[in-house]
Amino acid sequence: MHCPVCGQKYIGKIGRKKFFCSNCYSELVISKDKCSVFQIDENGGLVKICEKFLKDFLYPYSKIKEEY
Repeated sequence: MHCPVCGQKYIGKIGRKKFFCSNCYSELVISKDKCSVFQIDENGGLVKICEKFLKDFLYPYSKIKEEY
């Protein structure tokens, strides 16, 4: 799986439906049909920067679940 923000393949799993990119420090939360992308602000909180439907990504949801 590639990061939707930077395009690199540095994605790690941090929860059941949460992933983290160690290249651009983005957190991805995958729900039923969409992926929300968060960035860490200077206070340590998460700020939502975008939300996309999974069909817009290269990999369908079933394939993402198979990889992790």
